[in-house]
Amino acid sequence: MFKRVLVPTDFSSYAHKMQECLAAIAGVEEIVLLNVLDASNPMNLEKRGWSYESMIDEAQTRLAEQADHLANQLETGHTIKTRLMVIVGPMSGADGVNLKRIMPGPGLELIDGGSVGDAIIKAAVEVEASLVCMGAQGKGLVEGILLGSVSTEVLRKGETDLLIIRHKIMDENRAGYRDNPCRDIFSKVMLTTDFSEAGQEAVSAAKEMPGVKEVLLVNVIGSDEEFTESGKRINQLDEEIANSERKVTMHVLKGRPVDEILALAKKQKVSLIAMGSQGKSWSQQIRVGSTTFDVARRAECPVLVIRPKKR
Repeated sequence: MFKRVLVPTDFSSYAHKMQECLAAIAGVEEIVLLNVLDASNPMNLEKRGWSYESMIDEAQTRLAEQADHLANQLETGHTIKTRLMVIVGPMSGADGVNLKRIMPGPGLELIDGGSVGDAIIKAAVEVEASLVCMGAQGKGLVEGILLGSVSTEVLRKGETDLLIIRHKIMDENRAGYRDNPCRDIFSKVMLTTDFSEAGQEAVSAAKEMPGVKEVLLVNVIGSDEEFTESGKRINQLDEEIANSERKVTMHVLKGRPVDEILALAKKQKVSLIAMGSQGKSWSQQIRVGSTTFDVARRAECPVLVIRPKKR
């Protein structure tokens, strides 16, 4: 299903731990580790005593280290590549002396302006990734920040299916991350749908997910009058995705979609929430609907966002 996965990393312990989840994604053939350096303000570089060369050397070294670590974590048969993107700006230094512009090379791409999120989205398109897998938080963020700015940007603006991983970050004085946070990530999947075209694409994706033992089909209605029609349509989906190796339960809920989805996910202890990026009232120009955004922002478990496929 997801043969080539793009994995952004900022070298934080959070991002490092998140990479352990890749072993739970069956069918992956190639992993591209991506680091984006924001070197768009040469004045800040000079003040900190940095140079383009030193930053790039360090990033390339750490990418290679993470690639080696990941190779040891995964079974054989995976191809692991690294990619470094550097956001650059005007080449005038703090003292008025022009800085020497670094030249692009193998595994290194220069970008004139933009944000880290923009670079990740661009890389996903360039490498033809079928999935972007990233942590909900970034370097320096603490528990309580539910979705970092970079993750938010990729969620809002990206075109590639997105898996957002959230770990429980423990107090520094404790043992650290909980063991095996991604074990059986696809074992018990909540699949939400509003019966829109985007929702149907999420259903189609769920049918292809390997290793799924249980699916909770969820539709949230706004009034009692919708119950009969919702039950009829969700029964049709049950017949579509059920098989001899998979248990399917159906849930028609009434209330605010985000609250109902999150409450059921917590109660049922689902391993993953899968949903389309758009709702029935959203156009193709809107990358992510409000329900999907709020679920991804607030969920305590990983969230898989399925994007509309290009026609």
